[in-house]
Amino acid sequence: MAKEREIKTNLLQSIILFVRENHAADIDKAYAYFWDEAQPDELLSGTALELGFVNFEDWLLFDYKVNEDKQTFLEIYAAGHAGLKAGEKAVIDKIKGSVLSFYEVVSVAKDKRVLLKDLLLDEEFSLKDKYLTRGLNKGDLFATRILELDGNHIMSGCVYPYGATRKKNVLAAVDKQFSRFKRNVNAEGTMREYLKDYGDVFNLIWLKLLTESPEEKQ
Repeated sequence: MAKEREIKTNLLQSIILFVRENHAADIDKAYAYFWDEAQPDELLSGTALELGFVNFEDWLLFDYKVNEDKQTFLEIYAAGHAGLKAGEKAVIDKIKGSVLSFYEVVSVAKDKRVLLKDLLLDEEFSLKDKYLTRGLNKGDLFATRILELDGNHIMSGCVYPYGATRKKNVLAAVDKQFSRFKRNVNAEGTMREYLKDYGDVFNLIWLKLLTESPEEKQ
């Protein structure tokens, strides 16, 4: 495993333990918010439920605003641990501003390198990690978080898979919420700013699509 990726993996493990030991009430509050007061095991099962918990922890550490200063747990951990090494601080600085966004697989090369198009921020990323990109096919749609570590782009591990025919539905749902954000929160706000503050929108869309009735899916 490359150096920065190894640091990131170890850091996130340490941070989630820190959060569990010191911020139980905040986890409960974030959990209720993320799942819109529902119980995920009543909506999901099997692999989807496991993925839902992975997605929740990713959002909890990267995006959830813990206090009135709008700090994330990444920032709180960094500020409260004076013993962090320079490499650890550098990795936190590199990943803390990342956002969840909506991607389409543009192409899959013979060597399994995957080209992704960010449909909201109009960017493209080439992913080389076969372990993280296996099973992806051209036209696949999903939300995830892209990180740049060791000179390469990788997925953070969270993913919200949508059916290959759902591009218009997801884009329309995000655009509706982004318009509400600009109307009620920040008239000059950018899409990136919206995604940093409201990345949980992808979970709500994912749940809605998963729990649609057969008639709604047609």
